[in-house]
Amino acid sequence: MTNITGTASSAWAALGVQQAVAANNVANVKTADFKASSAANRDNKLGGVSAIVSKGQDTVSISSEAVKMLANSGEFSADVKVMKVANNATKKLLDILA
Repeated sequence: MTNITGTASSAWAALGVQQAVAANNVANVKTADFKASSAANRDNKLGGVSAIVSKGQDTVSISSEAVKMLANSGEFSADVKVMKVANNATKKLLDILA
């Protein structure tokens, strides 16, 4: 099992992949015959998540990519809060043990 910071770190990495895929899709919106890729999260056996990238069959939808990027931004913010809570909990535990 992964600790909370490991889980949040793996989520950051997966979100980074998702953002990169969305950015690549937007960058290639005008490229002839370009098919949008997609990224999805999958659970890791020992905890955390990772992103899997799939080549798509569809053309790029700017609005869909914008929604994905905004959703990822919110998830990044949530992960930052998780890391802060974990850091504060660790600090309090160490203060108790000291």
